[in-house]
Amino acid sequence: MVIRNSLKKSTQFIVLTVFLVFSSFVAAEQEAFEDAADLRAKDVLPKDLRKGAHHRVEKVVRNDGYLNYYTITSDYGEFEAVSTAMLKTRVGEINALAELDDLSKTEVFIKAAADAGVGQLKTLKQFATKPVETVVGIPSGVGRMFKRYSRQAGEAVDATKEFVAGDDEEETQAEGEEGDSESTTDKAVDLTESFFGVSGSQRAWAQKLGTDPYSSNEVLQAAIKEVAWAERLGRFGMGFAGVPEIPGADIIGEVNDAVWSKDPYELQDLNRARLAATGADDELIESYLENSRMSPSQQTLLTAAIAEIDGASGRDGILRQALNAETEAEANFLIKSVTMLAWYHLTQSPVVAVSTYAAVPSGTTEDGARVLVFAVDHVYWTETIAEAAGKHAAQSNEDGASKATVWLLGTASRRTADELARLGLEVHENVATMMVAPAG
Repeated sequence: MVIRNSLKKSTQFIVLTVFLVFSSFVAAEQEAFEDAADLRAKDVLPKDLRKGAHHRVEKVVRNDGYLNYYTITSDYGEFEAVSTAMLKTRVGEINALAELDDLSKTEVFIKAAADAGVGQLKTLKQFATKPVETVVGIPSGVGRMFKRYSRQAGEAVDATKEFVAGDDEEETQAEGEEGDSESTTDKAVDLTESFFGVSGSQRAWAQKLGTDPYSSNEVLQAAIKEVAWAERLGRFGMGFAGVPEIPGADIIGEVNDAVWSKDPYELQDLNRARLAATGADDELIESYLENSRMSPSQQTLLTAAIAEIDGASGRDGILRQALNAETEAEANFLIKSVTMLAWYHLTQSPVVAVSTYAAVPSGTTEDGARVLVFAVDHVYWTETIAEAAGKHAAQSNEDGASKATVWLLGTASRRTADELARLGLEVHENVATMMVAPAG
């Protein structure tokens, strides 16, 4: 009986040991990369951004491994914001809507509308009747940029031409079939009309409100269009509170004035001249300027950021990166990353060469250091980030860089910071707190 019990216990011990070893092996395999996790608004946002007089941010903040996804409840509807930078923009736009709402109720404005024969104006809340689609789950977000960027630069130019011309067969209906799908041509035309249809009056109102005249905020755009007849803004004695300006323009001072004062055609001329100075060829410049996936303000901001990295070679590669962006979030991610590189060039160490072997640019400084910038909110050690970081480290070693650094707009998980350090990369977090407008 004693022997049998001993054998039984030995067998149980062996089985348990094998199970634990196997479980550890499986766990190690599963932990090769991190899964993005939800965050709490109170942990990542200041109090005034979480809640204001006219808005409230939902407590749970989703994260896709790179950017935070916020849901905003406001007096003028519900909004989604992809990234903390876009959240600040949306909150500013909500405050602008509140200013317009107050103005539209004043006697002087109502009388002016009647005198102008405008008739009864819609209230701001009427513009918010269309529900905003809430993001269910986590979209693939900017992660797709890194995976797509493996295609050749020429293919990106060709893809943009197809988008503008409406020749992308994957986006169109099969020949002879009926359906509800919107063709690529229709999409390109809709985007172009929405940009080039913005009037001078609408731009003037946007300037007074401190907002982007080409914002994707349909509620704000409809509200401004409703009052755009009132071009003589001073007659209403508007005293708008300060609101955030065009996102990213904190280091590119002249962008705001250009976007507010010039029409899209004039902006294209301005951007064309600036880009020609970078050494980019005419075909690439025209493909970039004709890309209706980016708004005139986005193009102008990105162009200004490229111009700020004055004297650096390889800047034309950023235009190819821009052609790779297919969504507003992707375009904003690239633009913010380039403005980070421009900020680094102006305030940390001059960049003499720009490399675009990844979906976002890196720079080489005068002393041979390699700098990679990521406009992330909070980054996890995903497979995509691991690949990008590994490529940066390998390329830096191959080029004989004096050191390799990674600059993050926001923060990194502990695992990410450890893995980057293991690759020999020097990590700098919270660049957003360092980026301030230059004096004067």
